[in-house]
Amino acid sequence: MKKENPEADIRWVPDFQQKYAVWFREAKALLEAHQYPAAFKIYPFPAFEETPWAPVRIPLAKGRLGIISTAALYRRNIDPPFSDTAEGDPRVLELPGDVKANELTTSHTHIPQDAILSDVNVALPLDALRALVKDKHIGELAPRFFSVIGYRTRADEVATQTATKIAGAIKDDGVTHALLVPV
Repeated sequence: MKKENPEADIRWVPDFQQKYAVWFREAKALLEAHQYPAAFKIYPFPAFEETPWAPVRIPLAKGRLGIISTAALYRRNIDPPFSDTAEGDPRVLELPGDVKANELTTSHTHIPQDAILSDVNVALPLDALRALVKDKHIGELAPRFFSVIGYRTRADEVATQTATKIAGAIKDDGVTHALLVPV
């Protein structure tokens, strides 16, 4: 039975959405012209008074590790690449747990891609994590990994849709620990 997605703290969302609408009207032309420093200089970054904290209850050596990469990774000739839009592609791509590093590539146009194209492990450290499982430092890896594009302007959607979708999926997968690999 599929579990409900965890809920996000959305108290900040209405205020952010109002500020975002004003910002996006002003910043859209800058974003489309790839003038990101100027556009994000006035971005309405949300501020939080509380930081959620969950203590580690299961040792990593006995746990199941879920992995999320923000490098817009996808499987060549299988998955469609992430789109390059002014607000960023909102998709969450599920990658099978047995995917090989050499099957992956990136479509993240907002970052230097050379290192990832040379060795995808810099954005999704599969080889090192599998070695840690083999050496019994990690109990096991989750049956699927998640890839998103790190460039998203809609913080409200990231919190209320993207993060809750991933959180629900890793909960369904029995994940006890999660590794977010930001780029």
